[in-house]
Amino acid sequence: MTPFKAVTEARMASKAFAKFHKTARRCETLVDAYTTIHTMNAADENVPSAPKDIIRGAVVLAVAALDAYVTDVFVEKLATYLKRQRPDDSLVELLLKAGLDTREALSLLTMERPYRRIRNLVRSYYAQYTTQRFDVIDSVFLVYRLNKLTDAAFRKTRQAHIKSRVGDLIIRRHEIVHAGDYNQANRIQDIDEVKVKRWIKALEDMVTAMDEIICNRIPTPEARRVPAVANDAAAPAALPVADDDLEGPILAEAGED
Repeated sequence: MTPFKAVTEARMASKAFAKFHKTARRCETLVDAYTTIHTMNAADENVPSAPKDIIRGAVVLAVAALDAYVTDVFVEKLATYLKRQRPDDSLVELLLKAGLDTREALSLLTMERPYRRIRNLVRSYYAQYTTQRFDVIDSVFLVYRLNKLTDAAFRKTRQAHIKSRVGDLIIRRHEIVHAGDYNQANRIQDIDEVKVKRWIKALEDMVTAMDEIICNRIPTPEARRVPAVANDAAAPAALPVADDDLEGPILAEAGED
């Protein structure tokens, strides 16, 4: 049982996390499907061999889930943050880039749901970006004064190799998407389903920790809360929220580089 599955209703997850969780399950199902077909093939030579592109599909889908989560959770928390915090220069600059100029700001005064309009502008803006590098993810959340979010998430999991495993997953996704998973000799690279399953688990644990940190910083209003993923009976206790996930170096001071 993974820490990811051990997240309980003691905290309220973001809607973005619930969507990520569903996608992560799809990735695991793909890897399990490959394993099942491969086992059947080993027992019966008449059964076609399992195509390893099933595993490659899981890799691509998993990184897409990370990309979508980063944008989704940022947009989801935007209205709450704007209502509770005075935006600093970096957030004002982001909103300007997203299209919230003076004319657009004045039009919000007559809108029934102005925050929805702001969220849609920011979502469209971030649709142009690929948030699959740790430094890019960190830069996205700096406007919420969350400093080095990915490093904080990795520390929170207390797993020694989680950063390298998520990094390997992202690198392999790029090799599949941009080169068809061919090597420099134009031969298809082998891919190991056991290793990929470890990579996906590491990604799940990373996003779980990220979501806990973000939701502790910017709690979801009661009316829009989504219960966190229910744990199984045999699941271990969820990771505690450490003090350094709430205060100190994660929260960048206004004006800090």
